[in-house]
Amino acid sequence: AASDEPVTISFMHFKSDVTDGVAKIVEQFESENPNIKVDVQPVKYDDYYTLLKTKMAGGDIIDVFTLNSGAQTKLFADGGYLEDLTGKDFLSNFDDSVLKAQATDGKNYIMPVNAGPIAVYYNKKIFSDLGIEIPRTYDALMAAAQKIKDSGKTPFALGWKDLWTLNMWIGRDLPSNTVLVGNIPDFFDKIETGAAKFADNPAIKTTLAHAMQLYQYGNKDQLGVDYNGSVDLFAKGEAAMLYSGTWPLADIQKKNPDLYNSGMGVFPYPFSNDESLNKLEFNPDASLAVNSKSEHKEAALKFLAFMASKEGGDAWVKNINSLSYVKGSSTDIAPAINDLKPYFDNGETYDSQGYMARTTIDWLTPLGQDMQNLFFGKETEDQVIKNIDDWIAKNHK
Repeated sequence: AASDEPVTISFMHFKSDVTDGVAKIVEQFESENPNIKVDVQPVKYDDYYTLLKTKMAGGDIIDVFTLNSGAQTKLFADGGYLEDLTGKDFLSNFDDSVLKAQATDGKNYIMPVNAGPIAVYYNKKIFSDLGIEIPRTYDALMAAAQKIKDSGKTPFALGWKDLWTLNMWIGRDLPSNTVLVGNIPDFFDKIETGAAKFADNPAIKTTLAHAMQLYQYGNKDQLGVDYNGSVDLFAKGEAAMLYSGTWPLADIQKKNPDLYNSGMGVFPYPFSNDESLNKLEFNPDASLAVNSKSEHKEAALKFLAFMASKEGGDAWVKNINSLSYVKGSSTDIAPAINDLKPYFDNGETYDSQGYMARTTIDWLTPLGQDMQNLFFGKETEDQVIKNIDDWIAKNHK
């Protein structure tokens, strides 16, 4: 009888770029569970973990919240804040390989929700008019960018005012070039233990050089334009390329249906000049956790069970244009995504975030901030590298 009592659970998430879509998914859950109300709290990603940690430390109980798999999950699991979900019935709706990849110390503290490719969207007309073929190597990508710039168009839409958009790129270019090109698979593990420095890793110079090139091929005032502004530039046809996940798709569909339906395509970001290494980056996005201190665990677990159902998975696909990890859920998220089907079919995908899964040091934020100084000519590449090594030494003794 107790479970029939009306209850309200709090749900804090970092998908603020698709707030309306998440709200619709929650409404669907509430309509099927009339005794459970969900207090949805969207938070901008750049502020999310700071706020979540503050709430946890202050005893402010958030019942359900999003986490990124890997380092952030380990941090909260080590702090004792996460309910152990291992063996829950609803986890059987996910492939074992996904659960294993998202496990922390052998246990499942988070439930996979959505995932997606991180790739380069491109304007087909601009490419066609200039006779540009899909670039399969980094040099070919830069040659395409130069051709676009010479034509008077903007090659890349960059919204680097929002640090997360810059860090999204750094956090993929750097591990890809470190592990796959540089063949240093344990570099980030060694950063954690102090056994390695960024100065020891040639890939950091590659990433800094790539960043400077992207910056030069970006829109004007890219450090004054935010994520939404960059999506707007691409949707209007003012920029030829946009490096992103699936998050902008709903927005592009709204702003320019013709571009969305047939005018845009997508290709893997070629981070290196070895075509065989340039597979499709495919990452987990949001995963769900239940607070171990929640007073409404039964309702919170019902919420997760809904999200793990085919209906819940399809709701994520439909409302936020993302792929779902739920077995059998729809894959119909946008016409352009069909371009990536050969990569999925042939298993030519990889997850660069897995190379950093065991580090709890948030070196991306200070590195991104230093990189902004590099763009403005306030720091040299060598200073950026020294600063990040000094920051890690100082903050993680």
